[in-house]
Amino acid sequence: MKILKNKNQNYDAWLHWDVTKRCNLDCEYCFGKITDTSIKVNSIKIDLLLETLDKNGKIYKISFTGGEPTLIPNFVEVCKSITKKHFVSFNSNLISNNIAKFAAEINPDRILHIHASFHYDELLKRKLLDKFAHNYNLLKNMGFNIYSETIAYPKITNRIKEISKFAEENSIDFAFAPFYGNFGGKNYPESYTNNDLDLFGISQSEISCFAQKGNICNAGFNAAVVFSNGNIYPCHQIKTKIGNIYEGFSFSDELIKCPSKKCGCPLNRYDSYLFWKIN
Repeated sequence: MKILKNKNQNYDAWLHWDVTKRCNLDCEYCFGKITDTSIKVNSIKIDLLLETLDKNGKIYKISFTGGEPTLIPNFVEVCKSITKKHFVSFNSNLISNNIAKFAAEINPDRILHIHASFHYDELLKRKLLDKFAHNYNLLKNMGFNIYSETIAYPKITNRIKEISKFAEENSIDFAFAPFYGNFGGKNYPESYTNNDLDLFGISQSEISCFAQKGNICNAGFNAAVVFSNGNIYPCHQIKTKIGNIYEGFSFSDELIKCPSKKCGCPLNRYDSYLFWKIN
């Protein structure tokens, strides 16, 4: 993951918020989404959220992910409220109708980055590639820090040129990101061969960051994850609740050593700015 940040975008803490498991795509390699449209996507309680953020006296980066976070009914209103004082980043497949409204109403200087999830096969199947490209360039031309990543799913190794050609023709800045999961009876990302890594343009350091056990991490110190029910934990691997986004929470006074053999979301890597700020 890239952290694109200018000198005026300084923050003290990070909340990585899985706001919903609902998604408007159904990618083969995704292990966390819910596509059942009968499941309600709840709005965010803006007033309670802002009260919680104010209690700790910090400037936050709030990262929205999912599922698809732009499915939240009041997503744009939430971003507008948060960015009066804090900063926002988010992951999105860019196909929801909220994107145009977001581009028109939100100050790009308060958005640290937008991670555009480029799910080529699923977009192609649904005839949504042009919509993705349009919204990507809309946000880029409006001055947002945006970049795109495609999951390096082993199944698509013979289609890398096709995907790269579409991205180039549509001015989409993208890279391949490691697949995290099981394919063909093998666990990834550790099962990539050197040839695989060369084809996808993935470095060994992008693989090794998932092996975190014993490493010093700022999870729970100035970074934490928020689940869709509002409960807050140091990270996805540590299930010791430290509060709730609508009720309040407290960071720890001490750093930790990662207890997990394999970490899916290494906070000390995904926001190196915040991690190195403590050293």
